[in-house]
Amino acid sequence: MVSASNFISEDKKTLTSSVNAFLPKVAFIPVEEDDYGALEILVTEGDRVKEGDVIARQKGLFIHSSVPGIVQKISQKQYSNGKQGLCAQIALNGEFSYLGKKTERQDWQSLDNSVLQNSLKESGVVNTFAKEIPLYAQIQKLKASASRSVVVRLFDSDPSLVTDSFVARKHLPEIIEGGVILARAFGAGTLLFAYSSSEKNGIKEELEGLLEEKKTSLFPSDLEVLAVGMDTRKYPAGTMHDIVVAVKKSCKEAGGAKIGRKDLFVDSVTALASYNAIVLKKPVVSTFVHVTGECLNAAALFNVRVGTPLRDIVEQCGGLKRRLSKIVINGIISGTAVSSLDIPVNRSVKSIEFIPMGKIKVPETEHCIRCGNCRKICPVHLWPGNLYRLARLDNKKHYSESDAQARESVLLCTECGLCNAVCTARLPLSQTISILKDSYNEK
Repeated sequence: MVSASNFISEDKKTLTSSVNAFLPKVAFIPVEEDDYGALEILVTEGDRVKEGDVIARQKGLFIHSSVPGIVQKISQKQYSNGKQGLCAQIALNGEFSYLGKKTERQDWQSLDNSVLQNSLKESGVVNTFAKEIPLYAQIQKLKASASRSVVVRLFDSDPSLVTDSFVARKHLPEIIEGGVILARAFGAGTLLFAYSSSEKNGIKEELEGLLEEKKTSLFPSDLEVLAVGMDTRKYPAGTMHDIVVAVKKSCKEAGGAKIGRKDLFVDSVTALASYNAIVLKKPVVSTFVHVTGECLNAAALFNVRVGTPLRDIVEQCGGLKRRLSKIVINGIISGTAVSSLDIPVNRSVKSIEFIPMGKIKVPETEHCIRCGNCRKICPVHLWPGNLYRLARLDNKKHYSESDAQARESVLLCTECGLCNAVCTARLPLSQTISILKDSYNEK
């Protein structure tokens, strides 16, 4: 673990409110997300769509138009993760269905878990706790587990991010209800809220007050509701592994002691999206994004329409005051660096940092010198350098038994990215282990 103060965003304590981002004149809505099964595009060039209309479907995921307008075309575009994928290009035109309209609460407590699950799917809710994944598909995959707990993280896993903490402060009642909804949808017996116990003026008192207040009006009698504080002064603190370890120490006699990696872990953003989907019947058409960086004339926490190009966001911030080097999506520790201002915001984007020339140096990778730095810093005691070597072996027949066991250990990786930070050879250790991990999860 390392001190989180090395990565904390300068904006973390100054952001007190969010603003709506400019509506894009043309939205480029990503419809081809990673590994979600066969894509079915439901619109063609010239179609008129309303805000919230379903324009594409994949397994466990419905994709909606974030604006009313005319479909101009379906074309390839670079995504925020650096990959290429299809986007529906929609020119803004017409009246909004949700924006500026009064919404009424739905009485969801009479709905069973299958109805709730389908509503989450049809609303396009994705879980952004770690890697983006359709919430419906994740629930289907996990629901056979014996434990059945839901964990809601109320702080940012990457200390250079601010979005989850901000959303938790501003929408805590809705997030709590979203957590209860997910517990019902998942069939969970335990609902746990993990909060930062290290922040001054944190949410502990408000959280405990709301949990007590809603004990009889919101929480079912058979649902155990817990709150656990996390020391966020060190990184990592917000991975599934970190939360499980902290919970087992502080909840030895409660249901939290049974929490493990086969339970459902979500963040503030996902819990709020679940609340909006079920209580307000609103699909995911916008997302909260922290926009910052030395290139910009201003920083802000925006509520951005899905499909808004980064170029539009820069314009709202007063343009670029310095020459741009890189754009870092979702944090300096484990985020993705891209270069194009034409990339559209999708539902998993939480942070965009515009970094000027001279601030990023990209040295060439070298051969591993077996310094051991990655092994020393790994919070789950893996040897990332060795896993990187095994991943690059061309002939798997040359694996020894110990090599095969070592490859299986990638499932323990929390993807915190610390191995990358200390690698003297600048090897893509974390990214390589993530690929290996995905290959095992697909089996």
